[in-house]
Amino acid sequence: MKKEDSEILSKIGKQTGFKVPDGYFADFAKKMTESLPDREFEQEVKPTLWHHVRPWIYMAAMFGGIWCMMHLFTDMRDNNPYYNPSIAKAFNNESFVDDFVLTGDFNEYDLLQQLCEDSVEISDEDIFNDSIK
Repeated sequence: MKKEDSEILSKIGKQTGFKVPDGYFADFAKKMTESLPDREFEQEVKPTLWHHVRPWIYMAAMFGGIWCMMHLFTDMRDNNPYYNPSIAKAFNNESFVDDFVLTGDFNEYDLLQQLCEDSVEISDEDIFNDSIK
């Protein structure tokens, strides 16, 4: 195989056929800069105080918005007229849930009676607030 390669090289030669004109790279940089158009550079804008403070202001506004949302949601939870702490406490008891809620046949009187039997403290406000609604 090497013999065939050497025969091909002797027939064709090692010259690629590409040549660079004489002195082409001697003044290449000069010709390139002459052919490029003149370019004007804009002066760098000096940052103002607002550019430095702006990210901190945005972050403070974001945390302020989060605080307002949390305040709104907790205020809604605390002032919910349908929230009864006695009933909420009763729903933590699995047997209560199984006996009354899952069977589906209970009324408010049965509910209050069962809460009293389970020693869940019920205030008069809980009973009167529910009857007013």
